[in-house]
Parts: sequence; structure tokens; C-alpha cells
Amino acid sequence: MKENGIGYGSFNVPVDRCLQCGYNGVIYNECPKCHNHEERKMERIRRITGYLVGSMDKWNSSKRNEEKNRVKHGGQQ
Repeated sequence: MKENGIGYGSFNVPVDRCLQCGYNGVIYNECPKCHNHEERKMERIRRITGYLVGSMDKWNSSKRNEEKNRVKHGGQQ
């Protein structure tokens, strides 16, 4: 970032946990281990407006849209 004149930047690495089977890693639409797709049975840690937060079920509509509209590089979308 410094070499490209970027004054501030961050890496946002999602950390997800399936509460049904205990899988830890990135979970997109369903758990890759047990295929759970119920959001209430997942715990997600995301950086939103500068803070790491857990479950997205407490997010307001603005925060949900911000996460939904992020550009994801590599991996599944």
C-alpha cells in the first residue's frame, strides 16, 4: 500500500463458525462441512465501519447492504 501511495488500507478476513457442526472458516451460502444454510446457526465475524462484530442478525439494513455490496476478491462469491 505504501508503494502505491495508499495512506490507509485494511484487510478484511471473514471468520465464520457453523454452530451446527463447529466448522471454522469462510462460509458463503452454506457450511461446506455439514451444508447448514440457516443464518441463525452461524456466527460471523466481520469488520464493519472499523469494528469487528459478530452475528450479522443484529445489523441494521445499512450495515447489511454495505457487507452485501463489498467487492470480494478470489474464492466464491
